[in-house]
Amino acid sequence: MKNRAILASYIAKQTKENGEVATKAANNWSFLPIKTDKQLDVRFETSPSEKAANFIKDFAQYPMTFVENDDIGFAIYKIDLTEKN
Repeated sequence: MKNRAILASYIAKQTKENGEVATKAANNWSFLPIKTDKQLDVRFETSPSEKAANFIKDFAQYPMTFVENDDIGFAIYKIDLTEKN
């Protein structure tokens, strides 16, 4: 069985038995800071909501800067992977 199928089966079973899948961040991994003399431009997209912006502000492991909302409504953030918070 592939990982995706195993995970889907687990989620379905937990949801049926408990009504939801209870999750909690373990914070047991992170990216190592990238040591480089080159300027990096690493971006990701997420919800444009105030809730997402507050989550990023409160829990970002690396400095993140809002760039813009894209053409289909996602918020684009730039993440500085050279310097950990």
